[in-house]
Amino acid sequence: MRIFLAILLSACLSSAALASGGGGGGGNASGSGNRFVTLFNLASDEDEDHSTDSEAMADNPRVFTLPAVVAPLSVGGRLTGYAYVRVQVRAGDGQNVWDMQERTHFALDAMVRAASRIPLANADGSGLDRDLATRVWEAVLRDYYGASAIAEIRVGTPDTLMLRR
Repeated sequence: MRIFLAILLSACLSSAALASGGGGGGGNASGSGNRFVTLFNLASDEDEDHSTDSEAMADNPRVFTLPAVVAPLSVGGRLTGYAYVRVQVRAGDGQNVWDMQERTHFALDAMVRAASRIPLANADGSGLDRDLATRVWEAVLRDYYGASAIAEIRVGTPDTLMLRR
């Protein structure tokens, strides 16, 4: 009976996979049926050290992650690209984390506005200056939530999109 059930389940699962287009060729004449483009941003040793700190911070129940902050990158007033960054915030003692999370969209707006006012790019405009971004965004969050509301923030590894000119 077990063998019959295993054969029946495998037949059902394989037919569902084939029906959903999991096969290779397909009837698309242009050959663009099942193609995925995946781009990876390989981390350096510094980023790996930072990621272990971020993982330790993520285990803390007083930590929440803001949606991706978009920071324009520029050199000499010329836009060179955009950096998409996740920011982790650790709430200070005595703060209600849930209330802070409910207002993240306002904090995110303030951070994007600050990134547009203050150039956060490195010297050649190819990436985000994480130290400067941390200082600027921490000041913005302390201004919005209150001076004692923020214990620490961590700026994640940015994913950059450079403009082609």
